[in-house]
Amino acid sequence: MPLTAVHRGFSLLEMLVAVALFAVASALAWGGLRALVQAQEQSTQVTARLGRLQFAVGLIERDVITAARRGVRDAYGGMRPAFEGSAQRMELTRYGHANPLALPRSELERVAWIRRDGDLLRQRWAVLDRAAGTQPIEDRLLDGVDSLELVFLDDRGREHRQWPPLNGAFGVLPRALRLRLEVEGFGEIERVLELPAEPAP
Repeated sequence: MPLTAVHRGFSLLEMLVAVALFAVASALAWGGLRALVQAQEQSTQVTARLGRLQFAVGLIERDVITAARRGVRDAYGGMRPAFEGSAQRMELTRYGHANPLALPRSELERVAWIRRDGDLLRQRWAVLDRAAGTQPIEDRLLDGVDSLELVFLDDRGREHRQWPPLNGAFGVLPRALRLRLEVEGFGEIERVLELPAEPAP
């Protein structure tokens, strides 16, 4: 009687073991892929926040180093100094207000910086001398700001917590500004910014 080849398939137990191994390998691969995607998303978010932080600090620097000695009138006709500030807010007139359409207006701009509810805000006014009801345009530049501290230095290097200082000249700019920001995820950031030594008009 001739020998015939024996064809033997997988047993049920072998199939179950193979499926179980495949399921474990798939779960491990999915977990690794998910962790990789989450790490990439976190990295993208941190990079985006860092970009916003750099932009905000750069804008503060630009405003301060282009400060102008030009006071403004408030909504009631009273005079406001060219630069005024407290520990958590400053307002100033700056040069460099872009005018790409060559409109008949000043190239000076009034801006303010303030921390409110953990956000760093920049306010700007469409006009220098305000009328009743004039409201600023407000830009939210950064969140997660735990603290903001401003210190103003005069031409003798003395520190002041407000500007103009008590009994100080109304139209004088501070010589420098020390800025401290504490931002969630980045810690404390400090800058010392020199203001222009602009001669009195």
